[in-house]
Amino acid sequence: MADPKGPLPGVSPRLAELLRIAGDLRGLPRAEFRAELKAALVSGAEGERSAATVSVGGRPLATLDDILARLEEMAHEPKMVAHDVRAALRDLPEKTMRFLASLNRCTLGVSRFSGDSHWERHPAGDEMLHILEGEAEVVTLTEAGPVRSTVSAGSVFVCRRGLWHRVLPRSPVSMLFATPGEGTEHSSAPDPRREAGRRRAHPHPGGEAPTLVAHDLRAALGGLPELAITSSTTAEEADAAVRTITALDQCMLGVMRYSGLTPWERHPDGDELLHVLEGEVDVTVLTDDGPAEVNVRAGSVFVCPRGLWHRQRPRPAVTMLFGTPVETEEVSWAEDPRTGG
Repeated sequence: MADPKGPLPGVSPRLAELLRIAGDLRGLPRAEFRAELKAALVSGAEGERSAATVSVGGRPLATLDDILARLEEMAHEPKMVAHDVRAALRDLPEKTMRFLASLNRCTLGVSRFSGDSHWERHPAGDEMLHILEGEAEVVTLTEAGPVRSTVSAGSVFVCRRGLWHRVLPRSPVSMLFATPGEGTEHSSAPDPRREAGRRRAHPHPGGEAPTLVAHDLRAALGGLPELAITSSTTAEEADAAVRTITALDQCMLGVMRYSGLTPWERHPDGDELLHVLEGEVDVTVLTDDGPAEVNVRAGSVFVCPRGLWHRQRPRPAVTMLFGTPVETEEVSWAEDPRTGG
């Protein structure tokens, strides 16, 4: 009782279990114990979890009027919900899409199609295409000529800002996308660059040459160790368990496997994307109305709004694709990072 974190004395197994419970009770109302108790109670009531905590993205979208109405609807929807990508795709008709959430300058959504798309380009930012089923070829028009990239199921491709591109499915395709809609242009011309009155492509920040390759998430995860997070985990250990894939504007896209309660973190310059590939995780977000608890299961996504402290508790481990604004990331192990206490 005097040292609840110390090793147990040599006692019978039944008494040892009581001592463990007593050690936890001694610290009440300790935040860590409350969180562990809550996770256990929620886990025992899986079948009773309210469907209101998971979104499937509303009705299918096929016209511009549908899209504008859905964007207006999303502006008034709760932010602290997970979005079930599989459920959003389940009854989605061909050549339609669903919008799930906002992610920085992008709209996060799903689509299903088997015919070639028109040309498009996005001057406001990069576009992420995550192929979930099927295979497609993405053709991108660069100053050096067309670049053809094969994107298979389980891979991510980032279309760089301002470059004309189109998607040519090799089979029926299901996709998770993050698209910057502002100023987007479409064209059905054979080469949209030759249309009268065309504008120059917007250069990517930094002026670097665009990287136009698909990134296989399964290959990226191959051989990657699972990180067991504790309060003594070092930045070097954490970095070794993360595989960076590419950039999406100000966000770093990467994958990792981990267990254990993460530290609090927040990102003042942007929203963070969490896409659970395997397992599930409970995310706690500190809002002005109090802590919000969001459960994110395999096949679901969650967008943590910019500037809000949040942390994650896997159950018991999780494999994640994430998009994190890293330039001004803040981290804290305090019980309440807003006060430092």
